[in-house]
Amino acid sequence: METIELFGRIVCPITSPQGQKTYYDHLNYRRSCCQNSSRRIIPTLEEAEEYRNLKKENLSCLGDLQMRKKYRKLMEYEHNYDWRPTKSGEPHHIGLVSPTGEQLLPNIFEDVFTEFDTQSDDLKFIPVSNGDGWAIAMLGPASVLMTEFRYNAIVLERWEQRMFFVQDKETLKWGVLRTICQSSNNKSRDSHYLYTIGSIMPCMTDEIYEDEFMVEDTEEMPSLFFMLQAGNKVGVLTDFGYSRIIYDRYETNSEECSFRLIRNDRKRALRANWWCPDGKE
Repeated sequence: METIELFGRIVCPITSPQGQKTYYDHLNYRRSCCQNSSRRIIPTLEEAEEYRNLKKENLSCLGDLQMRKKYRKLMEYEHNYDWRPTKSGEPHHIGLVSPTGEQLLPNIFEDVFTEFDTQSDDLKFIPVSNGDGWAIAMLGPASVLMTEFRYNAIVLERWEQRMFFVQDKETLKWGVLRTICQSSNNKSRDSHYLYTIGSIMPCMTDEIYEDEFMVEDTEEMPSLFFMLQAGNKVGVLTDFGYSRIIYDRYETNSEECSFRLIRNDRKRALRANWWCPDGKE
């Protein structure tokens, strides 16, 4: 990913034209080969059928010779093949079909966003276009539009892939939506869930950048958060909240995963919690 220095921080652009391009390039690769120039193998229908049958078997690398051969073949399919769905249908009637032949979206859209990895992330929603704007639709046999076609652009967050950065068509400001998973039953053992789209932040920022808490001398994955920019002011956003975009800079505390949001016209700096940066003065 391309990085830039902004407001004293090293960040990854997301919503700028160049930032969107590099995000799409990243999503064109599986996580395990993000730094590898070789792309995954596109499976044939016969290979897709064999892969689907192998997944039904309880294979193990500790079984007999025949089982080990099947297991190695399954691992080859898992790690070397590209199982992202492809667009289908005639021009102006585009849908989405998985490599195993499952119709994920009907052939009713002008365009469909396909830069994601359904194999490892099991994405429930995907951006679609009617030719005038973009919306978010639910994947599956009974496709449902979760938003109106009111967005000029939609960028899928590249790591957890549960967050959508959306640009309002009228104001060209960016906001953030997120996948929400709720149990359909009050019993904790219930395996059925309802998936919806909820708003984290309204369309209020000019650009959004990816930043992170870097914990030194550890092998842990850094905790991600996002910088918001409007004019020459900044704010921060996490999965759980966002600050107002009224600050001149911010500092981070990796150990506590917290922010220090600073305005140059105030003597005392604000400390906002990582989980909910409410941005109160």
